[in-house]
Amino acid sequence: MKKNFQLATQFATNELQGFYDRGGSFKALNQKGRSEILNVFSDSFDWKANLKLASKDFHAFDSLKRYCAYLIRAEKKIPVELKHWIADYLEGIVKDIKQSKGGVVTGLENNFLIPRLVEKVAVNFGLYRTRNDATEANSACDAVHQAILLIPQAREIKSRQYRTIKKSYEDAKALGIFVGN
Repeated sequence: MKKNFQLATQFATNELQGFYDRGGSFKALNQKGRSEILNVFSDSFDWKANLKLASKDFHAFDSLKRYCAYLIRAEKKIPVELKHWIADYLEGIVKDIKQSKGGVVTGLENNFLIPRLVEKVAVNFGLYRTRNDATEANSACDAVHQAILLIPQAREIKSRQYRTIKKSYEDAKALGIFVGN
């Protein structure tokens, strides 16, 4: 079992390192999640309504910025009014709207990279997904935990402890993201 766990840890390390080598980051994943929450990728995104509210409403302002970024990246046609708005924003004519106190909803709760990696490790290496505190540290969550600790770029990952990785996995499982489990 120990050799299998070592192989699982190496696999998880390679998977995470590959994510970073391809230019991935948790911050970018969370920002894309925020954009998805705000529906900026949707064909039905109402940019006109958000433009009207953007000078006084943080969520409209944030949505509009993200929608403009999406249009630019997707190389889609940007309506004239938005071109002027984004140009004004870039030149400092349109000022940032600060969010009110309290956290803004991010994509963090939709970021399932770590839980999916736990599942992949468990299936590929025949490991239990989690363990209780009294058992030996050789579950898929433990392998992913070890992998996170081995990769310097992974310092950005907030769930660096076994128990937070386990909770993240259990939360994802409760949401039903793993077919057949």
